[in-house]
Amino acid sequence: MADFAKPMKSHLKNYLSVTKSQWNGLVVFLLLILLILAAPYIYQYYNPPKAANFKDFENDVALLTKAMGNTDAGAVKTYPAKFNAGSTAYTSNKLAAGQTIEINTADSAALTRIHGIGPAFAQRIVEYRKRLGGFLNKEQLKEVYGIDDEKYAGIAGQVTVNAKRISQIKINEVDFMELRRFPYLTYKQSNAIIQYRLQHGHYNAITDMQNIAILDDIILRKIEPYINFK
Repeated sequence: MADFAKPMKSHLKNYLSVTKSQWNGLVVFLLLILLILAAPYIYQYYNPPKAANFKDFENDVALLTKAMGNTDAGAVKTYPAKFNAGSTAYTSNKLAAGQTIEINTADSAALTRIHGIGPAFAQRIVEYRKRLGGFLNKEQLKEVYGIDDEKYAGIAGQVTVNAKRISQIKINEVDFMELRRFPYLTYKQSNAIIQYRLQHGHYNAITDMQNIAILDDIILRKIEPYINFK
């Protein structure tokens, strides 16, 4: 057993032994690692961060403003005040107490003067007004997507409606695609109106449209102000 152990120890010693050149290489490798890790700290030591020199900045500003014909170098310092003034101007563009907007003639820019109405809502109102032909009453604003009862309550006092500014549909001339855009009629109802006109001739009054089965009295009363029978 002892004779067997001796070759094993000798073999293990030879396996774990390190030559001088290998040892030197290992030392150099470790030194390189330490140098890499220490490099950032060495750089900071010899190159400390410099404090901002605002004097140089102010001198540059003075030169710039002078070149622009403004010798008041302090003008740059008033920019925040000018920005705030612009914000005030934007805010003051909103309606003052007691002022109103007529919603059948106002463009989207005018509609944004209403408190609670931004560009997105203003555009929706204009687009719906085009499809509808105009508003008969302000309550129809609740038919615009996103204007619920709470939203409407906040804007109702700021708007007026001139019902005389609505545009009517020439029911005896309109084609299907144009009539289909009218928000109060479904696809089937629009098609039925066109087909009945083709089969029976021009409409003379709203009573003629009572013969169309899918148009009940409720929808007829709703669309009548928007229909022109001439």
